[in-house]
Amino acid sequence: MSLLATDAAFGQQVNLAPPPPAPTLPPAFSTPQGPAAQPAVEIDDRIAFNSTERWLIPDYFQRVREKQSRASRAAKFQRGLPEGIAKAPRKGDLLPANVVASLHRLPGPLLRELPPARPDTERLVVGIDIILLRRSSGEVLDVLGSVIE
Repeated sequence: MSLLATDAAFGQQVNLAPPPPAPTLPPAFSTPQGPAAQPAVEIDDRIAFNSTERWLIPDYFQRVREKQSRASRAAKFQRGLPEGIAKAPRKGDLLPANVVASLHRLPGPLLRELPPARPDTERLVVGIDIILLRRSSGEVLDVLGSVIE
């Protein structure tokens, strides 16, 4: 009696099916044929302002507004968009290098309260908005709108 017949006689099941074929990679994961074959860069939604930043940044500017309102010489000035931008940037927009160079960083006291910025990102002020920018490409990753009024 063969080994398979013996196993079947004792109530054990024997799998005689061939092994499954090796999985194939989808076209997006195949080896690119050059730089033109690279897929378009998509925004990673995990790289955005976290809940701490979403709370601390508006809170800081609210405290600054309250101090200015109590000051005897509270000077308000209009925050306009820098040269080269017609409207406020949105998530996914690409900003030219000359525009990025003209943007202002967040104030030092606020930066000390915030967690460190993620690699290759920078938080910048654009008009009355705060943006999270990918330094290497100039891509806007996230926007906190109407924070500074």
